Amino acid sequence: MNTIIKIQIHLILLLVISVLSAQESELTDSMLLKKEFSVQTDEWVKAYNSKDASNLISLYTEDAIYISSHVNGLELDGRKNVIANFQNGINSGGRIDKIEILSMNLSCNMATLLCKYQATNSGVTVTGRNLLVMKKINGKWLIAVHVTVV
Repeated sequence: MNTIIKIQIHLILLLVISVLSAQESELTDSMLLKKEFSVQTDEWVKAYNSKDASNLISLYTEDAIYISSHVNGLELDGRKNVIANFQNGINSGGRIDKIEILSMNLSCNMATLLCKYQATNSGVTVTGRNLLVMKKINGKWLIAVHVTVV
């Protein structure tokens, strides 16, 4: 085999190894990020079930938006209003049993999480979906938009 063919084969092998390595690294990063988001959703459940919605403050951006058929006008703007709404739900007997991340998409400092949740509200168990738009601010993922569908 001449030298040029050997060099081409080595370059192709190097390219294939690089691509496979990058895919493995991306998969590992994705798994770590999903674990990080799972820990955060567990923190959300714990904070909500503490019966003090102020424990949720650190999980939301200041300009957070909450969209749900449970609120007048379908939308609440601002973390203060979102937290007050959750306190009303807590005071009405709301409890989150579990949240499961169904899918996740990431682009730079933004992520979307599609979640399935189960809640028991005044003794009635319901399941629904959440769509969370997460924004990474100062190294921490915060909820910028929270959509709930029962």
